[in-house]
Amino acid sequence: MATKTTLKAIAEHLNLSISTVSKALADSKEISEATKIVVKNAARELKYRPNAMARGLKNSHTMTLGVVIPNILHTFFAKVLMGMEEEARKNGYNLVTCISNESLEKEKQSLNMLCDVSVDAIIISLTSETQQTEEIEHLNDILYYDIPLVMFDRVSALVECDSVVINDYKGAFDATSYLLEIGCKNVAFLSSLSKTSVGKKRLAGYEDAIKISGNNTPKIINTTLIDLEKNLSSFISANDIDAILTTDESSAIYTMNTLRTNGLMVPNDVSVIGFTDGNLARNYFPSVTTVKQQAEIMGSKAIQIAIENINRKVAKAPSQEIIETELVVRNSTRRITA
Repeated sequence: MATKTTLKAIAEHLNLSISTVSKALADSKEISEATKIVVKNAARELKYRPNAMARGLKNSHTMTLGVVIPNILHTFFAKVLMGMEEEARKNGYNLVTCISNESLEKEKQSLNMLCDVSVDAIIISLTSETQQTEEIEHLNDILYYDIPLVMFDRVSALVECDSVVINDYKGAFDATSYLLEIGCKNVAFLSSLSKTSVGKKRLAGYEDAIKISGNNTPKIINTTLIDLEKNLSSFISANDIDAILTTDESSAIYTMNTLRTNGLMVPNDVSVIGFTDGNLARNYFPSVTTVKQQAEIMGSKAIQIAIENINRKVAKAPSQEIIETELVVRNSTRRITA
Protein backbone atom coordinates (compact mmCIF):
# COMPACT_ATOMS: atom_id res chain seq x y z
CA MET A 1 0.00 0.00 0.00
CA ALA A 2 1.34 3.44 -0.96
CA THR A 3 2.42 5.75 1.86
CA LYS A 4 -0.03 8.60 2.41
CA THR A 5 1.39 11.99 1.44
CA THR A 6 1.69 14.47 4.33
CA LEU A 7 2.00 18.25 4.51
CA LYS A 8 5.60 17.69 5.55
CA ALA A 9 6.30 15.70 2.38
CA ILE A 10 4.89 18.49 0.20
CA ALA A 11 6.89 21.08 2.14
CA GLU A 12 10.15 19.12 1.65
CA HIS A 13 9.35 18.57 -2.03
CA LEU A 14 8.94 22.33 -2.60
CA ASN A 15 11.52 23.48 -0.03
CA LEU A 16 8.80 25.43 1.81
CA SER A 17 7.71 25.46 5.42
CA ILE A 18 4.84 23.22 6.54
CA SER A 19 3.00 26.36 7.67
CA THR A 20 3.24 27.89 4.19
CA VAL A 21 1.97 24.70 2.54
CA SER A 22 -0.93 24.43 5.00
CA LYS A 23 -1.98 28.05 4.48
CA ALA A 24 -1.68 27.77 0.69
CA LEU A 25 -3.98 24.72 0.62
CA ALA A 26 -6.43 26.61 2.85
CA ASP A 27 -6.42 29.62 0.47
CA SER A 28 -5.05 31.91 3.17
CA LYS A 29 -4.76 35.59 2.20
CA GLU A 30 -1.24 35.53 3.70
CA ILE A 31 0.02 33.45 0.76
CA SER A 32 0.50 34.76 -2.78
CA GLU A 33 -1.58 33.36 -5.63
CA ALA A 34 1.56 32.11 -7.38
CA THR A 35 2.63 30.10 -4.33
CA LYS A 36 -0.89 28.70 -3.93
CA ILE A 37 -0.83 27.42 -7.51
CA VAL A 38 2.59 25.79 -7.02
CA VAL A 39 1.53 24.13 -3.76
CA LYS A 40 -1.82 22.89 -5.10
CA ASN A 41 -0.19 21.46 -8.22
CA ALA A 42 2.35 19.63 -6.05
CA ALA A 43 -0.44 18.33 -3.81
CA ARG A 44 -2.24 16.88 -6.83
CA GLU A 45 0.97 15.42 -8.22
CA LEU A 46 1.81 13.75 -4.90
CA LYS A 47 -1.82 12.61 -4.44
CA TYR A 48 -2.24 14.49 -1.16
CA ARG A 49 -5.57 14.21 0.64
CA PRO A 50 -6.36 16.28 3.75
CA ASN A 51 -6.95 14.40 6.99
CA ALA A 52 -10.51 15.26 8.01
CA MET A 53 -10.00 14.04 11.58
CA ALA A 54 -6.86 16.09 12.11
CA ARG A 55 -8.50 19.11 10.55
CA GLY A 56 -11.50 18.56 12.83
CA LEU A 57 -9.36 18.53 15.96
CA LYS A 58 -8.03 21.95 15.01
CA ASN A 59 -11.30 23.50 13.83
CA SER A 60 -13.67 21.59 16.17
CA HIS A 61 -15.60 20.33 13.11
CA THR A 62 -14.93 17.71 10.44
CA MET A 63 -17.83 18.98 8.28
CA THR A 64 -19.01 15.38 8.11
CA LEU A 65 -22.40 14.00 9.18
CA GLY A 66 -23.13 10.34 9.88
CA VAL A 67 -26.38 8.77 8.66
CA VAL A 68 -27.71 5.32 9.63
CA ILE A 69 -30.69 3.84 7.77
CA PRO A 70 -32.28 0.40 8.29
CA ASN A 71 -32.85 -0.50 4.64
CA ILE A 72 -31.60 0.88 1.30
CA LEU A 73 -34.06 -1.16 -0.79
CA HIS A 74 -37.10 0.88 0.30
CA THR A 75 -37.78 3.79 -2.03
CA PHE A 76 -38.65 5.90 0.99
CA PHE A 77 -35.16 5.75 2.51
CA ALA A 78 -33.51 6.35 -0.87
CA LYS A 79 -35.58 9.53 -1.26
CA VAL A 80 -34.78 10.62 2.31
CA LEU A 81 -31.07 10.27 1.48
CA MET A 82 -31.55 12.43 -1.61
CA GLY A 83 -33.00 15.20 0.56
CA MET A 84 -30.19 14.79 3.08
CA GLU A 85 -27.44 14.87 0.46
CA GLU A 86 -28.77 18.06 -1.14
CA GLU A 87 -29.17 19.89 2.19
CA ALA A 88 -25.76 18.76 3.45
CA ARG A 89 -24.08 19.87 0.21
CA LYS A 90 -25.69 23.32 0.41
CA ASN A 91 -24.21 23.75 3.87
CA GLY A 92 -20.72 22.45 3.04
CA TYR A 93 -21.10 19.07 4.78
CA ASN A 94 -20.32 15.55 3.57
CA LEU A 95 -22.31 12.45 4.49
CA VAL A 96 -21.05 9.07 5.70
CA THR A 97 -23.94 6.63 5.24
CA CYS A 98 -24.30 3.26 6.98
CA ILE A 99 -26.96 0.61 6.40
CA SER A 100 -27.98 -1.39 9.48
CA ASN A 101 -30.04 -3.98 7.54
CA GLU A 102 -32.60 -4.08 10.40
CA SER A 103 -29.91 -5.46 12.74
CA LEU A 104 -29.45 -4.01 16.23
CA GLU A 105 -25.85 -5.25 16.33
CA LYS A 106 -25.07 -3.65 12.94
CA GLU A 107 -26.66 -0.43 14.17
CA LYS A 108 -24.33 -0.43 17.19
CA GLN A 109 -21.31 -1.09 14.98
CA SER A 110 -22.29 1.74 12.66
CA LEU A 111 -22.57 4.21 15.53
CA ASN A 112 -19.18 3.16 16.89
CA MET A 113 -17.57 3.63 13.48
CA LEU A 114 -19.12 7.06 13.00
CA CYS A 115 -17.83 8.13 16.42
CA ASP A 116 -14.37 6.83 15.54
CA VAL A 117 -14.21 9.00 12.41
CA SER A 118 -15.34 12.05 14.41
CA VAL A 119 -18.53 12.99 12.58
CA ASP A 120 -20.05 16.26 13.77
CA ALA A 121 -23.55 14.77 14.24
CA ILE A 122 -25.46 11.54 13.65
CA ILE A 123 -28.87 11.14 11.99
CA ILE A 124 -30.53 7.75 12.41
CA SER A 125 -33.68 5.78 11.63
CA LEU A 126 -33.90 2.87 14.05
CA THR A 127 -34.02 -0.80 13.11
CA SER A 128 -37.16 -2.80 13.78
CA GLU A 129 -35.07 -4.90 16.20
CA THR A 130 -34.08 -1.80 18.18
CA GLN A 131 -37.69 -0.69 18.41
CA GLN A 132 -38.88 -4.15 19.39
CA THR A 133 -36.28 -4.70 22.14
CA GLU A 134 -36.22 -1.02 23.24
CA GLU A 135 -32.46 -1.37 23.72
CA ILE A 136 -31.19 2.22 23.66
CA GLU A 137 -27.91 2.28 25.60
CA HIS A 138 -25.88 2.67 22.42
CA LEU A 139 -28.00 5.70 21.46
CA ASN A 140 -27.63 7.33 24.85
CA ASP A 141 -23.85 6.80 24.57
CA ILE A 142 -23.88 9.16 21.58
CA LEU A 143 -25.54 11.85 23.69
CA TYR A 144 -23.13 11.17 26.56
CA TYR A 145 -20.22 12.04 24.26
CA ASP A 146 -22.00 15.30 23.29
CA ILE A 147 -22.49 14.27 19.67
CA PRO A 148 -25.74 15.78 18.33
CA LEU A 149 -28.22 12.99 17.56
CA VAL A 150 -31.31 13.35 15.37
CA MET A 151 -33.75 10.49 14.79
CA PHE A 152 -36.07 10.35 11.78
CA ASP A 153 -39.05 8.24 10.71
CA ARG A 154 -38.49 5.35 13.16
CA VAL A 155 -37.87 7.00 16.51
CA SER A 156 -37.87 6.19 20.23
CA ALA A 157 -39.45 8.32 22.94
CA LEU A 158 -36.93 6.76 25.35
CA VAL A 159 -34.05 8.74 23.79
CA GLU A 160 -33.95 12.46 24.59
CA CYS A 161 -32.99 13.94 21.23
CA ASP A 162 -34.59 15.84 18.37
CA SER A 163 -36.56 13.89 15.79
CA VAL A 164 -38.39 14.26 12.48
CA VAL A 165 -41.42 12.11 11.67
CA ILE A 166 -44.29 12.14 9.27
CA ASN A 167 -47.87 12.16 10.56
CA ASP A 168 -48.24 8.40 10.15
CA TYR A 169 -51.45 8.29 12.18
CA LYS A 170 -53.23 10.91 10.08
CA GLY A 171 -51.87 9.47 6.83
CA ALA A 172 -53.45 6.10 7.59
CA PHE A 173 -56.61 7.68 9.02
CA ASP A 174 -57.13 9.79 5.88
CA ALA A 175 -56.40 6.86 3.54
CA THR A 176 -58.87 4.59 5.37
CA SER A 177 -61.49 7.36 5.47
CA TYR A 178 -61.08 7.84 1.71
CA LEU A 179 -61.68 4.13 1.06
CA LEU A 180 -64.84 4.26 3.16
CA GLU A 181 -65.96 7.48 1.46
CA ILE A 182 -65.72 5.93 -2.04
CA GLY A 183 -68.02 3.11 -0.93
CA CYS A 184 -65.74 0.33 0.36
CA LYS A 185 -67.45 -1.70 3.09
CA ASN A 186 -64.76 -4.17 4.17
CA VAL A 187 -61.39 -2.43 4.46
CA ALA A 188 -58.41 -4.52 5.58
CA PHE A 189 -55.03 -3.31 6.89
CA LEU A 190 -51.89 -5.19 5.79
CA SER A 191 -48.69 -4.39 7.66
CA SER A 192 -45.12 -5.49 7.07
CA LEU A 193 -43.97 -2.94 9.69
CA SER A 194 -45.88 -4.14 12.76
CA LYS A 195 -42.76 -4.06 14.99
CA THR A 196 -41.89 -0.43 14.21
CA SER A 197 -43.18 2.88 15.53
CA VAL A 198 -44.46 3.89 12.08
CA GLY A 199 -46.35 0.61 11.68
CA LYS A 200 -48.05 1.03 15.05
CA LYS A 201 -49.10 4.62 14.31
CA ARG A 202 -50.50 3.64 10.92
CA LEU A 203 -52.45 0.80 12.52
CA ALA A 204 -53.90 3.21 15.08
CA GLY A 205 -54.99 5.60 12.33
CA TYR A 206 -56.67 2.77 10.42
CA GLU A 207 -58.43 1.42 13.51
CA ASP A 208 -59.78 4.81 14.54
CA ALA A 209 -61.14 5.52 11.04
CA ILE A 210 -62.86 2.12 11.04
CA LYS A 211 -64.27 2.75 14.53
CA ILE A 212 -65.67 6.16 13.58
CA SER A 213 -67.41 4.69 10.52
CA GLY A 214 -69.60 2.70 12.90
CA ASN A 215 -70.48 -0.20 10.59
CA ASN A 216 -67.09 -1.84 9.99
CA THR A 217 -64.79 -4.10 11.99
CA PRO A 218 -60.96 -4.01 11.77
CA LYS A 219 -59.39 -6.68 9.57
CA ILE A 220 -55.64 -6.84 10.21
CA ILE A 221 -52.94 -8.85 8.43
CA ASN A 222 -49.45 -8.72 10.00
CA THR A 223 -46.85 -10.30 7.75
CA THR A 224 -43.39 -10.05 6.24
CA LEU A 225 -42.83 -9.44 2.56
CA ILE A 226 -41.51 -12.99 2.21
CA ASP A 227 -44.72 -14.49 3.64
CA LEU A 228 -47.12 -11.90 2.23
CA GLU A 229 -48.49 -13.97 -0.65
CA LYS A 230 -49.15 -16.99 1.58
CA ASN A 231 -50.67 -15.00 4.45
CA LEU A 232 -52.81 -12.74 2.26
CA SER A 233 -54.08 -15.66 0.16
CA SER A 234 -55.14 -17.43 3.35
CA PHE A 235 -56.80 -14.26 4.64
CA ILE A 236 -58.71 -13.69 1.38
CA SER A 237 -60.08 -17.21 1.42
CA ALA A 238 -61.54 -16.66 4.90
CA ASN A 239 -62.64 -13.01 4.68
CA ASP A 240 -64.74 -10.84 2.39
CA ILE A 241 -62.80 -7.63 1.59
CA ASP A 242 -63.15 -4.86 -0.98
CA ALA A 243 -60.15 -2.69 -0.02
CA ILE A 244 -56.69 -3.02 1.53
CA LEU A 245 -54.48 -0.33 3.06
CA THR A 246 -50.83 -1.40 3.11
CA THR A 247 -47.96 0.14 5.07
CA ASP A 248 -45.39 0.60 2.29
CA GLU A 249 -44.87 0.62 -1.47
CA SER A 250 -43.47 -2.91 -1.77
CA SER A 251 -46.36 -4.34 0.23
CA ALA A 252 -48.83 -2.58 -2.05
CA ILE A 253 -47.27 -4.11 -5.17
CA TYR A 254 -47.03 -7.58 -3.59
CA THR A 255 -50.66 -7.26 -2.46
CA MET A 256 -51.88 -6.36 -5.96
CA ASN A 257 -49.98 -9.31 -7.45
CA THR A 258 -51.41 -11.68 -4.84
CA LEU A 259 -54.96 -10.44 -5.42
CA ARG A 260 -54.49 -11.07 -9.13
CA THR A 261 -53.24 -14.64 -8.58
CA ASN A 262 -56.33 -15.23 -6.44
CA GLY A 263 -58.64 -14.14 -9.24
CA LEU A 264 -59.41 -10.65 -7.90
CA MET A 265 -58.98 -7.52 -10.00
CA VAL A 266 -57.60 -4.17 -8.77
CA PRO A 267 -59.56 -1.91 -8.44
CA ASN A 268 -62.74 -3.57 -9.77
CA ASP A 269 -62.87 -6.14 -6.95
CA VAL A 270 -60.45 -4.69 -4.39
CA SER A 271 -59.06 -1.17 -4.03
CA VAL A 272 -55.46 -0.86 -2.77
CA ILE A 273 -53.57 2.02 -1.14
CA GLY A 274 -49.89 2.01 -0.12
CA PHE A 275 -47.46 4.35 1.61
CA THR A 276 -44.50 5.96 -0.23
CA ASP A 277 -44.98 7.70 -3.56
CA GLY A 278 -42.11 6.20 -5.54
CA ASN A 279 -41.47 5.44 -9.22
CA LEU A 280 -42.77 1.90 -8.79
CA ALA A 281 -46.14 3.11 -7.50
CA ARG A 282 -46.46 5.68 -10.27
CA ASN A 283 -45.50 3.34 -13.10
CA TYR A 284 -47.08 0.05 -12.01
CA PHE A 285 -50.30 -1.12 -13.69
CA PRO A 286 -52.67 -0.05 -12.41
CA SER A 287 -50.84 2.93 -10.90
CA VAL A 288 -51.03 2.87 -7.11
CA THR A 289 -52.94 5.32 -4.92
CA THR A 290 -50.43 6.26 -2.22
CA VAL A 291 -49.88 8.21 0.99
CA LYS A 292 -47.07 10.54 -0.03
CA GLN A 293 -44.57 10.81 2.85
CA GLN A 294 -42.59 13.88 1.73
CA ALA A 295 -39.36 11.87 2.12
CA GLU A 296 -37.02 14.49 0.65
CA ILE A 297 -38.46 17.14 2.99
CA MET A 298 -37.88 14.82 5.95
CA GLY A 299 -34.25 14.26 4.92
CA SER A 300 -33.62 17.95 4.40
CA LYS A 301 -35.21 18.86 7.75
CA ALA A 302 -33.18 16.24 9.64
CA ILE A 303 -29.94 17.71 8.27
CA GLN A 304 -31.06 21.25 9.11
CA ILE A 305 -31.76 20.25 12.72
CA ALA A 306 -28.42 18.42 13.01
CA ILE A 307 -26.49 21.47 11.77
CA GLU A 308 -28.45 23.78 14.08
CA ASN A 309 -27.49 21.55 17.01
CA ILE A 310 -23.83 21.50 15.96
CA ASN A 311 -23.75 25.29 16.02
CA ARG A 312 -25.95 25.73 19.09
CA LYS A 313 -24.24 27.51 22.00
CA VAL A 314 -26.94 26.81 24.61
CA ALA A 315 -28.65 23.44 25.09
CA LYS A 316 -32.41 23.18 24.51
CA ALA A 317 -35.10 20.63 25.27
CA PRO A 318 -35.57 17.97 22.55
CA SER A 319 -38.36 18.62 20.05
CA GLN A 320 -40.12 16.71 17.30
CA GLU A 321 -40.85 18.01 13.81
CA ILE A 322 -44.00 16.49 12.28
CA ILE A 323 -44.38 16.50 8.49
CA GLU A 324 -47.86 16.11 7.04
CA THR A 325 -48.70 13.51 4.38
CA GLU A 326 -50.67 13.83 1.16
CA LEU A 327 -53.02 11.27 -0.39
CA VAL A 328 -52.24 10.85 -4.10
CA VAL A 329 -55.20 9.20 -5.83
CA ARG A 330 -54.43 6.98 -8.84
CA ASN A 331 -55.92 3.93 -10.55
CA SER A 332 -55.67 1.25 -7.83
CA THR A 333 -58.79 2.67 -6.14
CA ARG A 334 -62.24 3.32 -7.59
CA ARG A 335 -65.52 4.77 -6.39
CA ILE A 336 -68.19 2.11 -5.92
CA THR A 337 -71.51 3.06 -7.43
CA ALA A 338 -74.82 1.56 -6.37
